[in-house]
Amino acid sequence: MKRILGYVLLIVSGLIAYQSYLNAQPSPEIEAMAKGMACAGAEECEVKGDRPSVLQTSIVARRYQFLTSGGSVVVSCDREYLWFGEWSCASAPGQLAY
Repeated sequence: MKRILGYVLLIVSGLIAYQSYLNAQPSPEIEAMAKGMACAGAEECEVKGDRPSVLQTSIVARRYQFLTSGGSVVVSCDREYLWFGEWSCASAPGQLAY
C-alpha cells in the first residue's frame, strides 16, 4: 500500500511540476487575450504597440503592462483552478514593479 501511495505522490508531483512549467512560459494566445482586456469597458481606448511593455510570469499567473491611449494598464491573467482550467484576465490602471 505504501508503495502505491508513493507512486501516486510521485505522479501528482510530476504533473504539478509540468503544469507549473507550462504556466510560466509566455503564450501568444494568452497575450492576445490580455491585449483585448487592456481597453475593456473604456470608450475610445486604443492599445499602443503590438506587445506589452512589461511581462511577468509565475507558476500560477501572468501579468502584462500595456500602454494605452488612457495611460498604463496592468492585465492579470490566471487559471480557473490554480494550475488547471481556463485562463481569465482582468485589467486595472497602474504599472508593474520591475
